[in-house]
This record gives sequence, structure tokens and C-alpha cells, in this order.
Amino acid sequence: MKTQFDWSKRVVSLENLRAMCDYSSGIAHRFWIEKQTKNRVYVAYSNPDEYGSESPMLAVFPIYPNSFDDNPCVVLDIVNVIRDNWDGEGWQSFDPIMDCPKLWMNPNGEWSEESK
Repeated sequence: MKTQFDWSKRVVSLENLRAMCDYSSGIAHRFWIEKQTKNRVYVAYSNPDEYGSESPMLAVFPIYPNSFDDNPCVVLDIVNVIRDNWDGEGWQSFDPIMDCPKLWMNPNGEWSEESK
């Protein structure tokens, strides 16, 4: 018997992912794009300890090109977590990115949850 499935994955532009990282970051929990390669983007997550030491984890997301070379498509599907310091459960720390509401840039260049 073969497994069957049909689902939709969320795909965002690299600039939207950057905005999602800013949106999801707070005083202690921070997200940022660490690096980008031709087919992967590395999103870092850090929650510094009581001494201010950061030990960021990196979530790896796949990228595929589109007609906007400088703003490729990012599939919000974690391929790997590097430097997982949550005993194999580090992917959960990226839930704020995965569950981030849709963000739109208004004419003033500001990101918000609604298009205005």
C-alpha cells in the first residue's frame, strides 16, 4: 500500500521571512537570518542565558528561485536544526516563525499584519 497525501506548505519571500524574524523577536527571544546559500536559508534563534551568553540554534529552510533573483521563495518547512541545544526538540523554538501571521508592507515601507 502506498502512502497518499496532499497538503499545502507556506511559501514566503526572503524579505517576508526577514520581516517575520523581526516580528517574532522580543526582548529575550531573537530570530534573524544567519546566512543564505543558493538553495538554503539559515534562520538563527537565540535566548541568552542569565549570563548573557548566546548559543543560537539554526533552522535550515529550503529556497527555490523565482523571477526575482534577489528575493527567492522560502518554503517554511524545517529541513534540519543545527546546534540543537534542546535535546532534539529545537525545532519547537522556531514555532513563532512557522506560526507568524501574514505580513504585508504598506506604502510607507512598514510591515503590518494587514494590507492597507
